[in-house]
Amino acid sequence: MAVSEPDLAATTPAREGQPAPPAPRGRRAALVVAIGLAVAFAIAASVLAVLLAQDDDGGRDALRAAAGEFGEALVTYDHADPEAHRDAVLARSTGSFRTEYDDAFDQGLGKLITELQATSQGFVKDVYLTEVEEGQALAIVVMDVESDGSGGPRTVYDVYVRLTMIQVDGRWLVDDVTDLSFGSGAGLGDGVTTDTTATPTTSVP
Repeated sequence: MAVSEPDLAATTPAREGQPAPPAPRGRRAALVVAIGLAVAFAIAASVLAVLLAQDDDGGRDALRAAAGEFGEALVTYDHADPEAHRDAVLARSTGSFRTEYDDAFDQGLGKLITELQATSQGFVKDVYLTEVEEGQALAIVVMDVESDGSGGPRTVYDVYVRLTMIQVDGRWLVDDVTDLSFGSGAGLGDGVTTDTTATPTTSVP
């Protein structure tokens, strides 16, 4: 079978004293791409390492923990001791939200929890944070909520709550709460629903 000139050049070994034939263009291009990707991955890994270091050094672990603790307290209650739920929420909140939530509890939430023999437990899955600016940040807490009461047991998955976090005397407290579980019928785990424009509304199992 006849061999074309390009194939012959690629398959014939170089004679002694002669340079080897250049690699085909396709192979050179692939090599350049591979090197470029390796460099890009190395840069990305370095940037990620720097961001993680900044995350630890910036005290964001404390912010994340405070947001998660508040989210869990907000959807966790027991009809045997509803005041414990109120105290846990108020201890982690400040500003207008603290006042509104305290009023909502006194105006019927606590009584409703007792009358319906309602219990609820939140389980935090993820906490997402924005950058901290002037002692303030936003956090989104993702939770599963298991509740029980006169209506029977129920589990609600992936309840999203946005929190406005403010640093007060070295502590991260919640100044505003928004339920992001739009259209799910979940509310805050069938516990308490608040937004930035209305006072808290309540619904329990």
